[in-house]
Amino acid sequence: MKILKSIIVLMFTVMALLPVPLNAESPDDLVIFVNKKSGVKTMSTEELKQIFLKKKTRWPGGDKIDCINTPEGTAEREEFRKRVLGMSKTEEITYWQNQKIRVQLSPPIEISNTPKAVFKLSGAISYAFRKDLPAGVVNIVLTVP
Repeated sequence: MKILKSIIVLMFTVMALLPVPLNAESPDDLVIFVNKKSGVKTMSTEELKQIFLKKKTRWPGGDKIDCINTPEGTAEREEFRKRVLGMSKTEEITYWQNQKIRVQLSPPIEISNTPKAVFKLSGAISYAFRKDLPAGVVNIVLTVP
């Protein structure tokens, strides 16, 4: 009995010392996804920033990129703005005001159900929290913890 107790204590001690995997998925991870027809498998945060600021407007095959934001005021939008764009709400608004004046460029459209929109629109890209994304509907190209 004493040996069994010692083994259990040793086992829990070793488990406590093991590092937690860095790639563990969380339901609160922000996932960026594209329509499966886009052929895109992975992207960097910098590429996403270029796309959502409409500095990059075509997929590698030449098709038009359709960015879709979640509506203003949603938690997803705020987290995307912070984690990917690296902007405050005021900075994003100012950016789009300047783009509208200088080059008549409008911000990405806003849709509540982004997975459904991306599923239906072949050149689309958007984001959601992992917990809100149905499995297998779209290709996840980046997870931002």
